[in-house]
Amino acid sequence: MRPYRAPWWLPGGHLQTIYPYFALRRRPPAYRRERWETPDDDFIDLDWVDGIPGAALVVLFHGLEGGSGSHYASALMRAVARRRWRGVVVHFRGCSGEPNRLPRAYHSGDADEIAWILQRLRGLDPATPMFAAGVSLGGNALLKWLGRERASARGIIDAAAAVSATVD
Repeated sequence: MRPYRAPWWLPGGHLQTIYPYFALRRRPPAYRRERWETPDDDFIDLDWVDGIPGAALVVLFHGLEGGSGSHYASALMRAVARRRWRGVVVHFRGCSGEPNRLPRAYHSGDADEIAWILQRLRGLDPATPMFAAGVSLGGNALLKWLGRERASARGIIDAAAAVSATVD
């Protein structure tokens, strides 16, 4: 495998990071917002893309200060909608545009929150294929949960992917 070489017109990591934000931004799909009360009396918000009932569900955990309006979330959820699947962008605490009730912050190792969310999603439709993806911080949290759960994760999700996870 050859090492990555950036295009000549996009040198450096900083430009490669901000390029998608400005050049690839498109209108997000039509989301349906749902609020879940957490076990510790706080809340998280989820933005849903509705598809055919019983179709696969794609769950996205965003990166630091991201959300359903992030360019990568919009792109993934538009692709999900084109396939008439179902999708959900899970907003970590404090990232849905409204401050949370508790001073608890999300973090890259929050495997307990990932576990609670994925188990609840699985309970909504146990027979539906469910795929999880995490970007950057969300990818790290997802990978931590996968590493901790190992074999039991297979009973909850069918596949997972991490993109630009903040791990070494």
